Amino acid sequence: MLSRGDDTFGQGWLFLDGSGKCRIATPRHVIEAADGTLTTPDLLDSFGRLHPTANPVPAADADLDLAFLTVGGPITQEPCSRDRVQATPLQPIIDRIKQATLEITTPTERQSITVAFRALSRDSEGGKIIALSATDARASLQKGMSGGTIMYNGRPIAMLYEVDPDEGIGVALRYDQIAVELQKVSGVSKPQIQHNLPFQSLMLAKGRISKRDSSIGAFLAETSPLYLSPSGDRVTLVVEMEQLSNISGIRLNGSGLSGQGALVIETDTDGQGFVPGARCELSNETTCNMSPRRVSRLRLTLTGPQTTDYVINSIEPFADEL
Repeated sequence: MLSRGDDTFGQGWLFLDGSGKCRIATPRHVIEAADGTLTTPDLLDSFGRLHPTANPVPAADADLDLAFLTVGGPITQEPCSRDRVQATPLQPIIDRIKQATLEITTPTERQSITVAFRALSRDSEGGKIIALSATDARASLQKGMSGGTIMYNGRPIAMLYEVDPDEGIGVALRYDQIAVELQKVSGVSKPQIQHNLPFQSLMLAKGRISKRDSSIGAFLAETSPLYLSPSGDRVTLVVEMEQLSNISGIRLNGSGLSGQGALVIETDTDGQGFVPGARCELSNETTCNMSPRRVSRLRLTLTGPQTTDYVINSIEPFADEL
């Protein structure tokens, strides 16, 4: 799932590229803003946490509705997926498929729809496009399913990128062709998420991004503030430090913070678990001090009414100068 903010979601396929970096393939229109620029939606994992993405790159073939993203955050500390996108020709497999499964993900559930291929494109490269429809009329294909993946015997075959709901027909791009397009752009894409902030990455563990086309990735790229609203009565952010660091407090700069609640800081040293650090009243210029300690991660919880909208311009862990 890809979160574009304000409860707007799309889909993509999570995989490891040839260098072992965490990437996403998705239809270009899923991450395209109204002005045609490509956004950096956040990756929603199975625990409801949001991880940043960056470096949106369209396919080299401008006629293909396809783009790639780089994933950051804690999800990349272990292999984010067992899957790889491979250029091995899929035609021998496709030729013997009678039925396959379209896997669809929503914020609340996963769906599997049995589909049959209706047509295959043919060209000098073997064809890129598959047309398909649901075998059960009660499970017809709908708009919003773009980015769903057609699976056969546990293997990704094609990515859905267009649906005609009146006809119940979907159009999908084969994954061997997606792999070819990935190879074309691998020289121009940047597999690492780079920024100038005083920490490595950021994850939203509780709460929601409240503004459309804003994201953690945009905040890390310093192109947008963080627009946040609570789930229940809190927003929880996990800050990943570049390395084990001496930290004695946090500075938050933003708006909509004053008089809304508290900032609770918890710290972790090399995965030993979070322990209390400090609790301070929230303000638009919050400086929250705690006893100095060695920190690899910080968990920041903003408490306040569920109707609150926070805007955070900057998050700065700091150490007292001697």
